Amino acid sequence: MPKDTTYYQILGVEVTATNIELKKAYRKQAVRLHPDKNTGDPEASAKFQALNEAYNVLQDEKLRVLYDEVGVEGLKKSANGEQPEDFDMNDFFKMIFGGDSFVEWIGEISILNEMTKSAELMDPEAFPQATEANPDQLAIGNGENISVEHPNTSKNSSVRERHEKLAALQEESRLIADKRVAELSQTLIAKIERYEEALASGTLNKFEANLQTELEELKLESFGLQLIHLIGKTYVAQANATIVALKTFGVSKIITSTKRKTERVKGGFLILKSALDAQRSAEELMNHSALDESNEAELSESERVRQMEAERLLTGKFLATAWASIKFEVSGILNRVTQNILKDKSLSKKQKIARADALLFFGKKMLATERTEEEAEEARIFEEMMTEASKKSSKARGPKKTTT
Repeated sequence: MPKDTTYYQILGVEVTATNIELKKAYRKQAVRLHPDKNTGDPEASAKFQALNEAYNVLQDEKLRVLYDEVGVEGLKKSANGEQPEDFDMNDFFKMIFGGDSFVEWIGEISILNEMTKSAELMDPEAFPQATEANPDQLAIGNGENISVEHPNTSKNSSVRERHEKLAALQEESRLIADKRVAELSQTLIAKIERYEEALASGTLNKFEANLQTELEELKLESFGLQLIHLIGKTYVAQANATIVALKTFGVSKIITSTKRKTERVKGGFLILKSALDAQRSAEELMNHSALDESNEAELSESERVRQMEAERLLTGKFLATAWASIKFEVSGILNRVTQNILKDKSLSKKQKIARADALLFFGKKMLATERTEEEAEEARIFEEMMTEASKKSSKARGPKKTTT
């Protein structure tokens, strides 16, 4: 029995909890205790920090053993005790959007890391002599790029240096995306082969039950249901396109390709639109904060509530931008994966149709997956913040003008 059970109590787990149980408990508590969800609680940040501290210790095997022996105070005083690492924003970002549970379906979400690196390279302070000349490219996690225009550019060595580093980042992003696509293709082929074996051996019911169990767990992740539906939509669309193309000798490929490219362009515009909306809200919040600080007076209760609501709104808009970016990244990756396995030249027409049928099976099961109201209550906290922010943005813009 551990000397101190404080950290276990914070996470709400037994002292015998496995790493998987710790991770699930942490995800659930992080969603519940996040400061943006508890704007009326002045201790929200402290509770969230305590949760991170508890998880960082218990998920580290060596620190957990030491903690069980000496407790919180002993851990802090111990000469051998290592301080828990600072909370990783990238890890929290991934946890909000599906966590590790979706890795074998969509791979590691990389867009936050890559956009952070791109932003650092375009920071004027990093290249003080550089004024932007030509469009720079933001690397996106599926290997694609989004152009960002910069006016008033002078050609100098600093600009060239930055463009060279951006080009190197784009190449790194492309290689990572290629590897991700290759690994996901192999994983999906293995899933399809297991489906085909179950179909041939008469054990499809068991296979279907196992898949349903997995989907039931995935849908409880934050944004899990949206990711399941995104995967399912892609599988069904690509499978149907392949079947039709094989039956019409490829004529339908032109229409399908045009439709897909149109959707990609719309996705890119949605990212930029969401980002600009978030930027405007951030600027408004900063202006209000600067004004409050200049008054040198303690904020009233109503002003404090207003500030917390503004911060919550900004978080919601950030989530909207992040979700638009993730959809863009994931759909791009999944389109490449499905095309890999459906257009394999080593396969016969019959084998390609069999793979397409398998994707239809997976896709339809995913699209049919839903949450109960009780299940949705815990999982959709961040989803609600995004929805609220989107609604407020729509109201601020006012109704669309109609023409007669």
